[in-house]
Amino acid sequence: MAEFSAPFDGSPIATQSQWSRMARRWGLDGVHGDGPTSTALKVTGNGTGNVSLAIGEAFVNGFYYSNDATKSVPVTANAGSVARIDMVVLRASMSSKTVRVFYRTGGTSAPTLASDEGGDYEVPLAQCTVAPGTSVVTVAGVQDRRWFTDRGAAPGVPGARRPSIKGQLLVEGNSLLLGDGADWKWLATGGVEEGTYTPVWTCGSSTVNWGSGSSNVGRYQVFGRRVDVTMHLVPAGNPPAYAAPLQVTLPPGYPCTSLTRSLFTWVLSSANGEGSVLGAAMTYPTESTSRIARIRYLMQNGSTSTSTPSGQDLSTNSPFNIRNGDVFTLTGTYWTA
Repeated sequence: MAEFSAPFDGSPIATQSQWSRMARRWGLDGVHGDGPTSTALKVTGNGTGNVSLAIGEAFVNGFYYSNDATKSVPVTANAGSVARIDMVVLRASMSSKTVRVFYRTGGTSAPTLASDEGGDYEVPLAQCTVAPGTSVVTVAGVQDRRWFTDRGAAPGVPGARRPSIKGQLLVEGNSLLLGDGADWKWLATGGVEEGTYTPVWTCGSSTVNWGSGSSNVGRYQVFGRRVDVTMHLVPAGNPPAYAAPLQVTLPPGYPCTSLTRSLFTWVLSSANGEGSVLGAAMTYPTESTSRIARIRYLMQNGSTSTSTPSGQDLSTNSPFNIRNGDVFTLTGTYWTA
């Protein structure tokens, strides 16, 4: 197969097929509108033998179409004994060299759209239901089936935004915004889809060894400056009874902010007859921005309703002896620096 490139001097776009193949790369087929509330090329029933096509523009198979006045489209009479489901379509025809609106009859289901890029190619506008023995399509008998297309995402500069355009996407740096016609609404900020790491557990200056063959996995997702993290630990051994509080590292490269403490929840289920416990964990940015510095459980001081509860630090041996087969899960969200 010969190579081809265009348009250059001496190598122009010479055929409609070449144009179609090139133009299809510019954008999707469909009606130029900002969504279902748009009237562009909207089809309506009026209880007569016609349906009405509103003004509007579209791309079909890479070709431009424009209708600048309301157009009546004749409905084919239904000579059958059951309701018929038809379609109003825009058809690009390579043989007739046009894009035109067509009314296509179906049956108990809608007709299949033509999709021959080198022949006839159709995009839907509406589905119409015609009662038996009539050529009438009522207002309720039309269902909107338009495909919409637009300009894609526009780049922008923070602090110098263009006026909001309804349905338009705007990219500013690492953020995606959507226009509603009055303002730009934040949608998302780029981040890390999913990452895993091996959490490092420490007690004071000692690194905890959970035993050969232990399961120790951290999973995280990043949304802008927000990080979601889950850690799952199943020891395969019995580490020493460190007296210092148990701590664990955050995902590498994503330190917590120094402005606030972030909270996490954790659950420890013992496989050694010690029950289970639910607690809270938190970052202490004044102590470290790279780890969860407190893993705590609540304990009641005293036996009366007025006794003040106290948060106690979890360690490798208190109040549980964390060892082979136990399951520890920690999950939560924090903000990066």
